[in-house]
Amino acid sequence: MASSNLYDVLIAGAGPAGLCAARAAARAGLRVAVFERSKEIGYPIHTSGGSWLAELRQLGVPEHFMHPIRTGKFLASAASASFSYDPPVSCILDIRGLYQFLAAQAAAAGAVIFPGAGITQAIIQNDKPIGLAVRQHGEFFAPLLIDATGVAGVLAQQMNLRGPITRYGLGAEYDLYWPAWPADTIALLFGNLAPQGYGWIFPHGESRVRIGIGVIHPDTKTEPRPLLDQLLARKEIAGYPIRHSSALEFHLGMIPATPPLAKTSAAGLLVVGDAGGLLSTLLGEGIRFAMDIGRLAGEVAVAAHRAGRFDAVFLQDFDQRWRAQYGKLFTWGYEINQRLARYDDAAWNDKINLLAQFPPEAIPALLKGELSAPILLALLWRFRQQFSTKMLQYLYKNIWKKA
Repeated sequence: MASSNLYDVLIAGAGPAGLCAARAAARAGLRVAVFERSKEIGYPIHTSGGSWLAELRQLGVPEHFMHPIRTGKFLASAASASFSYDPPVSCILDIRGLYQFLAAQAAAAGAVIFPGAGITQAIIQNDKPIGLAVRQHGEFFAPLLIDATGVAGVLAQQMNLRGPITRYGLGAEYDLYWPAWPADTIALLFGNLAPQGYGWIFPHGESRVRIGIGVIHPDTKTEPRPLLDQLLARKEIAGYPIRHSSALEFHLGMIPATPPLAKTSAAGLLVVGDAGGLLSTLLGEGIRFAMDIGRLAGEVAVAAHRAGRFDAVFLQDFDQRWRAQYGKLFTWGYEINQRLARYDDAAWNDKINLLAQFPPEAIPALLKGELSAPILLALLWRFRQQFSTKMLQYLYKNIWKKA
């Protein structure tokens, strides 16, 4: 085999998880190749880009990729709640810009990136992956592979770590020119405003606004785009006229709505990002987790090379490390996601009226899934009569008892 096709780590997928894994491994001196099926990094866009300023800053994301948000609105047919922050705590990301920035950082560290290079399959020898078959480029070999192929989970499926996704969020989104919408305000839409799902309005600068609707399949068979078109047919949304808006882009995305995989590692393989269900299904938030857990995968790859071990036992350290930090959050997010998916319009009106009684400082902790935050603990106790018996049992076992 040609030496040019020999690497220390092969990464399938150039989203934030794959690129951060590549950057971490290449900075430590490993020879890394990244394969991306799309012809451009960061295209097409599959995510709305909502996230949190403090966490992104800790991950080293430059400020110019983050459009700050000062006001957040929760809207249902007969209820609303609004919260404002100074300074801002959340943001909408420049997705394409951020992904290309991460790719440039990985390349600067020494990683080689192949756009327009889809993976057909892993090359297996003695029940262990030893390389990748890549469209248009042939075969590449390395003792360690990283699956960052998103919902498809190409390598994870081939190595029997998972099957096809059985429950998933499907979102349709227009990127509008909509100067009437305030540039520092987001809105989350529920109930009849986004039937059988939820919606979002996310400005990201220069009068551009991402507006979308997501649904959970197979909980519903409804497709999101017709719902989104119905929403845009309104004369106004939340008091802001929409008739002079114009769509500039259309995005369609899918995320797992399942718990994380029971195992995200095997001999010669690590699974990151959506491929492993490593996201918060509470709001469908994945980018900051993908970046951090991708970095962790790169660090484990470095440790594996230094130890000369690529067996399943050694690579289990990856599972243990991400679970220690995010396991409870992902589990809680999935359980709440299942409950929210069953709410009807009346239930959403009740919950948003309840939410309106919360102080603003509690909302970020709630949306992040940080149930152990002191202010959120106090509020959950205060409003405990509003919860079901099952939810109270869960909160007591997992939160109050351990606080």
